[in-house]
Amino acid sequence: MTTEATLADSLTVADRVRALMVRHGIGKRQQTTELCRILDLSFSQGHRKLRGSSPWTLAQIRKVADAFGEPPTQLFGAQENGFGGADLQPREAMLNLGAFEGPCIAWIGEPLGPYERAEFVAYGEGNRWRIVWCDGAPGERAHEVHKIEIHPRRGEAKRASVAVIDADQAAAEALCNYLAQNGFTATAFGSHTAFIDALRTQTFDAVLTDWLFGEQTAAPVVEAVRRSARPDAAIFLLTGDLLTGKASESEISEIIRRFDVACYEKPARLAILVADLSKRLGRG
Repeated sequence: MTTEATLADSLTVADRVRALMVRHGIGKRQQTTELCRILDLSFSQGHRKLRGSSPWTLAQIRKVADAFGEPPTQLFGAQENGFGGADLQPREAMLNLGAFEGPCIAWIGEPLGPYERAEFVAYGEGNRWRIVWCDGAPGERAHEVHKIEIHPRRGEAKRASVAVIDADQAAAEALCNYLAQNGFTATAFGSHTAFIDALRTQTFDAVLTDWLFGEQTAAPVVEAVRRSARPDAAIFLLTGDLLTGKASESEISEIIRRFDVACYEKPARLAILVADLSKRLGRG
């Protein structure tokens, strides 16, 4: 039995979502990452959505449409439901069937006459619809139900959130993409000040930050995290300046001792970095 329903054709929805992203200037290579950000999905889940091999829920379609400021009807056709008739639109409803009660999507028709019969009928209750099996004469204000869709959905663990702080935008985006592919929700920040501002209203499970920002170090970042609402967040310092002498080994050592942080030299081996990150977050 299902807990959530999908809309008609996943392939059709996927095609329209890709077209929507193209209209908004999102290239093919960035579409999966953008969808993962909007729907909080893993990279593999987002990839299946855009291929049409994973069902779309009504809530997901609405969320994508809202993200681009377009109506959800751009992504699914009200009349493309196989029944012909503009009134047969997919509607959110609650299905009551014996001991089962759960959300579904239903295509609801016209009110039934006193001598008409239907296997399932729908009753409007304010802004909601309730669907029941009808074994006799339908009650007043009963509507015929043409189609009900319910699909099981496997529960998924909440993805850990990671902040990536690097003045090099390309490097930050590449690291965020790699993290997304490995099941994390990653957000890039171009400066330590932008991150500290965001920390006033957001929390992160982990922070990956470059050590040097011009003449300043990431020490304020580390201190801000340890004073934040999530003081136990895992912190990783990334630097390519130890060998050049720009970065002070003694300063980094002091930060590691005082605030329990890890340090990786650039270019970091991403597989090893992510393995360490997963272990520190209890995922390994």
